Amino acid sequence: MFINPDLFKDFIHPDFRTHWHASSGYREYDYNEYYRLTESTASSYESMRTEITHMISEKDEVAARFTVFVKTVENPREEIPIGYFISIFKVSENKIIEIHQTSHPSEK
Repeated sequence: MFINPDLFKDFIHPDFRTHWHASSGYREYDYNEYYRLTESTASSYESMRTEITHMISEKDEVAARFTVFVKTVENPREEIPIGYFISIFKVSENKIIEIHQTSHPSEK
């Protein structure tokens, strides 16, 4: 997820797909749908930070376990964890073309 939608095209392949198993259910996004999600996120948060605890790569795939922290527009002084993720990223032409991920919200 990007807090700056202007960077989206630099990292996401035009044929992008994501398959996301979240606590709210299963979702699939294509390039345009994921971009709209990024725009929505950017308007809700002042900043976003990812803390990666595990990362494994092989050829054109990377698996990572990470926590996403945000500062909200309403309270930019407090950073809170919003979710825990395990994702597998597939890369093509130096851009992310596919993500398979599972996530659940933080308890805070």
